[in-house]
Amino acid sequence: MADEIGEEVLNALDTLAGANKEIVARHLVMAGQLLDVDADKAYEHAQAAVKRAGRVDVVREAAALTAYATGRYEEALREVRAVRRMRGDESLRAIEADSERGLGRPEKALEVIEAADTSKMPLDEQVEVILVAAGARQDLGQTELSLVLVEDALRAIPAEGVDEQRARLMSMQADLLRVLGREEEAVAVEEAMPVEEEVMEITDLGELLDADVDHTRTPLRGSTQALSEIYDALVLDLDGVCFEGANPIEHASEVLNEVADDGVSLSYATNNASRSAQEVVEKLAGFGIPAEAPHIMTSAMDCVYLIKEQLEPGSTVLVVGSQPLEDLVKEAGFVAVRDAKGEVDAVVQGYAANVGWAELSEAAYAINNGARFYATNLDTTLPTERGMALGNGSLVAAVSRATNRRAEATGKPHPEIMIRAAATVKAENPLSVGDRLETDTAAAFAARMPSLHVLTGVSSAADVVRAKRGERPAYLALDLRGLQETHPQPKHHRDGTWTAGVSQPVSFTRWGYMVVDGIELRSDGDPVTINLDTYRAAAAAGWEATDADHKVRIPELIVVDNADLAGIITEPNFKEPEPEEETPGEDAVLEEAIADEAAAEDALVEEAEVVEEAEVVEEAEAIADEAAEAVKDTVEDGDGSDD
Repeated sequence: MADEIGEEVLNALDTLAGANKEIVARHLVMAGQLLDVDADKAYEHAQAAVKRAGRVDVVREAAALTAYATGRYEEALREVRAVRRMRGDESLRAIEADSERGLGRPEKALEVIEAADTSKMPLDEQVEVILVAAGARQDLGQTELSLVLVEDALRAIPAEGVDEQRARLMSMQADLLRVLGREEEAVAVEEAMPVEEEVMEITDLGELLDADVDHTRTPLRGSTQALSEIYDALVLDLDGVCFEGANPIEHASEVLNEVADDGVSLSYATNNASRSAQEVVEKLAGFGIPAEAPHIMTSAMDCVYLIKEQLEPGSTVLVVGSQPLEDLVKEAGFVAVRDAKGEVDAVVQGYAANVGWAELSEAAYAINNGARFYATNLDTTLPTERGMALGNGSLVAAVSRATNRRAEATGKPHPEIMIRAAATVKAENPLSVGDRLETDTAAAFAARMPSLHVLTGVSSAADVVRAKRGERPAYLALDLRGLQETHPQPKHHRDGTWTAGVSQPVSFTRWGYMVVDGIELRSDGDPVTINLDTYRAAAAAGWEATDADHKVRIPELIVVDNADLAGIITEPNFKEPEPEEETPGEDAVLEEAIADEAAAEDALVEEAEVVEEAEVVEEAEAIADEAAEAVKDTVEDGDGSDD
């Protein structure tokens, strides 16, 4: 399929939104590329496309082909029939029939073929149907009849221009002849088979799909080559990248040995000041990771470089930290002491597990008496097998509070340690690799060195998505395998979404909520699983939102490989609360009583008004009656007078 996708397939995807069209098309390309290499991976990509565009016939066709290739014959049959309903033609009859064979139903396969109208099929599909029919006959023990079918087809096809179809038929003809014990004839058929050089068509899919992409930029980079082919050296962090405390990190040893064998130089830069360079080499060797002492740069070494620039040789330096730190101070030409009983010119503080109240107090005494104050690094935490422990920065803070003096710090995030580490291997184009944004990535940024962030240590995927300027990696990966992979360039679409490779489209609302493929995700909802490319798109979208002064609100993110279908978002990570039935409270009851009382009063007033009106009418009628009687009497008196 990879060599078939083009305008026709893309036209079939026209009913999809711009970003969704690109994602589905890329899944189809991956399915086609992997079909003959890793059919199971191809199937996963086809299923990812079905989840997004199951009503598109070319998507269901990919599902049928990959299900068939992986032996999922019942599923292949369902998908084939779905395609045929959509198209109303004889599509994939050979796949349907061969799936019936795969299910042990050769008679059913022959029924499918007999029901098909092969006259409307292209020649290559007709040949495919013949081959399946011949196979079904052979399944039924009818090898002679199977051979007749193939030889009849060979006689029927044109003599010119169909070498590929002729070769396929002749290959099966030779196999059938061998089954029948006719070896010489089989050899003669094989010698006469045409040989055609395979020509692969290359489609510029990117040009076809990028019509709605604008020119919005992001610090996240893309690469069409593996990173190990682009950069000549690596500046690697240790804990969280190469190992985790006393535990190995999966893939680290394998990848670093392979890239070293390919000519990439390895240097290491660590804020841990408790070990000497040789001890670092030995620890790495314990995990099977190659390293040499001259290519190690610790924050203790970096700090001693700074002290040498600012103090006179022979100055007295009080050391708070490990024995390797004290050894470095002595090697630099200083007098190393462990207490402040004499005159002290400077205090240098580095991490060591045995540093406690007594050591910190000696440092405070010296600093309060005028000694300069240096720190190998200011990491507040230290990752261990049990979680986060106090780092050197937390202990330095205690001394700073006691002396009201700020330490001159080295190590990451300062750039010098990265520059010095790269210089140990004479790197011309180095790449930093780290797990912690505020140290590893920030130091690389300050040193103007591109960085790869891996999710095997401190900073999480959510931390990366909401990273501030100066702490944004150039590349993102799950682990060190990212060094041997290409990285898709994130793209910004005119609808405001970001995509990367086979990601779902990602954007952020003005209120800072992440939206994946039109589905809003809440920061207070359940953790969300996304694939690696969607994570990359989310980082580009999150950084854009942060730069627009939107507070990025995201849930915990679990990142999986692109082929893992669990990484496709299909529903929100929260549920709207069910509306509660309203029950009348005290206020409602009181209001109802007041309303009833008012209604009763209104009724009484209305009744009184009616009674009063009746009384008035009755009184008026009585007055009228009296007046009438008076008139009558007057008239009667007049009739008896002498006029």
